[in-house]
Amino acid sequence: MNNQLDTSAAVAYEKLLVPTLNTPLAAKAVELAVPRAGEQVLDLACGTGIVVRLVAPRIAPKGRVTGLDIDPAMIAVARSLAPSVPGVAVDWRCASGMEMPFESGTFDLVLCLQGLQYLPDRAAGLAEVRRVLKAAGRLVAVVWTSLEDCKGQHAILQALQRRNVDVTPILKAYTMGDPGRVRKLAGDAGFRTVDTRTASASARFPSVKHFVEALAAGGPASRLALSKVPDGEKEAFLDEIRGALRQYEDKDGVALPLGYLVLHARP
Repeated sequence: MNNQLDTSAAVAYEKLLVPTLNTPLAAKAVELAVPRAGEQVLDLACGTGIVVRLVAPRIAPKGRVTGLDIDPAMIAVARSLAPSVPGVAVDWRCASGMEMPFESGTFDLVLCLQGLQYLPDRAAGLAEVRRVLKAAGRLVAVVWTSLEDCKGQHAILQALQRRNVDVTPILKAYTMGDPGRVRKLAGDAGFRTVDTRTASASARFPSVKHFVEALAAGGPASRLALSKVPDGEKEAFLDEIRGALRQYEDKDGVALPLGYLVLHARP
């Protein structure tokens, strides 16, 4: 029996989507969180570790940053890309965010980039984040606002729906974008100071085709749905998405608008 871990999707995610969709938002979240030297930091739902790589230089010397993800393939790729920063310890854990393998009050800072919406119980998951934070700790999380605010993903979903492809897994990514709901969930989880703000960014790709191919190869929620487009319809499918996104094209490719929400909370 071959038990070798298949990391191909995680590698594609890191290569094709992290630089375009994740890095700009991760950089904004890290700036807002203001990591300090010597702090203990958790990157919850770390994926291939972009937040860990951005945080590590900020917490030297004597800091520690831990990346946690439920997907062993993501952790394997993250570990292979782990930063080496003098005076900073980097740790990786493969575990659920619903029951984290840490003592209460371990972390000064928890960062979570596009992960809260995938927790099976958001309220309980936020309470677990609250548990592992120190009394003076802080949480900074980023989620998408709505599908309609993420123009590229919206165009793909509409084209899939017209072909009767199940898009339920894709929709999950856009279910935490209501500021009032997010504030209530955080408050119910025990956070006393809760702030939300919405903002926008853009993701640049060489072409619409590159964007679709990137999601088909590395999109955790979209790979399966995109694989169901019949071979004979793929060109028409792509043409339909190109038409929907033509207004975002320029001489350098395509710049796709993204809407996101930032949650900043303290126990």
